Amino acid sequence: MVVKLNKKIEVIKKEEVFKLPEDLQKKIENFWKKQVEENPHLFNGEVYNVTKFEELPDKIKISIQKTNYAHHLFDERVGIEGKYACYNLSSGILLETKDGYYIVGEMSKITSFPKGLQIIGGTLDQNDIKEDGQVDIINNVARELKEEINIDLFDKSIVQEYKMKYMEMPQERRHLYRPIMKGILTITAKEMKEKYSEYKRMLGQIGEDIEFERLHFIKKEQALETLRSLENPRRPYLEDIINLDSKLR
Repeated sequence: MVVKLNKKIEVIKKEEVFKLPEDLQKKIENFWKKQVEENPHLFNGEVYNVTKFEELPDKIKISIQKTNYAHHLFDERVGIEGKYACYNLSSGILLETKDGYYIVGEMSKITSFPKGLQIIGGTLDQNDIKEDGQVDIINNVARELKEEINIDLFDKSIVQEYKMKYMEMPQERRHLYRPIMKGILTITAKEMKEKYSEYKRMLGQIGEDIEFERLHFIKKEQALETLRSLENPRRPYLEDIINLDSKLR
């Protein structure tokens, strides 16, 4: 479920690592071994679990603790209810080109969601956390944007404007909080497609993994119809955010 964001977000990392009971940890470890056997490219990196979410009069305050990707993936695919669920905090950005196309990425076969459709974004890491525990969500978005499609969020010759605008909230078995920015590019869909093709070639030449196999450019006025015509699996939030944003002028 995606909602419009009307308050600033404050995220604080707690020092304690999120603890799981031994029996659940064992199930997750066995599950992870099977996932890696099927896809050796998977990496059990850090993930940050939301342990407290407060909507205050002037802001949204979120507390997080460190866990790992295996915990998140187990919850996503198998399911964990109650206090040991992984309410992963990640971020994203919905990009719109100068000529009115949304940019949606199609995940490569080496990821945990092959051919899956999603916006640019990802989980937090230590680079997004300051010494006092404050989390820099904008830094996280900027880093993911640069890594995934080689766009500098702070380069005004490419990104005309950006704003924290939406939030994905947990719904039923989907345990996830995702602040989502909206960004407007100064370049057209055709120019962005050429720019990304060149970036993919460069990554291939230096032997780096490619997260997005391709980018889809979806005209804003027919966004939902176009998205639903694609056979790819997609993140649950994708239709919500495109539907919400395309109605806002």
